[in-house]
Parts: sequence; C-alpha cells; structure tokens
Amino acid sequence: MQLDGKNLTTPESIDQKVASFCRSLSRVKPLYVEVRPEPWCRQSCCEMNVDRLIERDGGGKVIGYKIWYMKGKYIEAERHVVLKKDGVLIDPTFNTDGEEKILFLPDTNISKGYEDRAMKVRKGFTQKARLLAKRLDDADKNVIRMSNEKSWERMLSYEDWLAGKRMPNMWHESSR
Repeated sequence: MQLDGKNLTTPESIDQKVASFCRSLSRVKPLYVEVRPEPWCRQSCCEMNVDRLIERDGGGKVIGYKIWYMKGKYIEAERHVVLKKDGVLIDPTFNTDGEEKILFLPDTNISKGYEDRAMKVRKGFTQKARLLAKRLDDADKNVIRMSNEKSWERMLSYEDWLAGKRMPNMWHESSR
C-alpha cells in the first residue's frame, strides 16, 4: 500500500493506536456514526448541512473530528460536525470515497467553535508517515478558505455525486 494520504479510510476497529490518538484530542470515546445525506447536502460543507437540517427538522450539532486511518502507519482527525437528533448522531455529509459510516470523535472543548479548531490533526507512526504528515500540513497552509455562500454554491451536492460527478474537497492556492 502506497503511503500518500489518498488511501485513508474509516478505522475498521478502535485499536490501541486509534484509541491513543483519540485520547490526545478529547476526553470522550469515539463512536461509529452512520452517513445519511440528503440529496441537497454538499461535499465538505458539514456545518452548513447540519445547520440546514436543524432548521428543517430540529436537533443539535455536535462538533468534533472524523477519524481517517491507514492501519498501523498513519492517522488523521478532520474537523467535522454531525447532527444529534433524538439522542442519535447522524452524519449528513457524504464522503467522496462513498464510505457509509465514519468514526466520529466528539470534542469536549465547548469553548471553541467549529472554525476555531484545527482543520486537520495528523500523526505518523513510521518515519515515512511522519514525513507524509509534515508534507500534508505544509500543503494545508495554502488551502483557500471560501465563504459559506461560495462553498455552498461551488461544492457538489450528494445528488450530483450520485450521478457520477467528482471534485476535490479542497483547493490550494496553486490550483486557482
């Protein structure tokens, strides 16, 4: 398996490395959450997807991290928001790889809003993976942050994704 960050996936189980990484970010345990997007939900617009569902159906938002893993080599926490309704967590934001469940780590630091958290937290367990984490962190310094309105307008809907359209999750300064 090539170590390039493109083959990250939801951890199949919460092994010692996953558990330890999650403990470094939050006092609560991670849990698996079902991904159930509406046709209008947008790629990479998790907070807006949840806000619109709350407006329509009620519930609340839970801020935390989606955990991505390359077993035994590399792990990544991506800031994320899910919906909590009737005591159940639901992720309305589809994954570009089609995964239907995520490992979600709620963040217990309620003094921070979604935008106040790091976009990604990475850890490599091998020398090669540590270099990958640094390279990805450096690349993220050039990520373009669009307004919510522009993101909503530009990002694919789940309906478009189901129809076969694809696009990157983020744009870097060099890809403008």
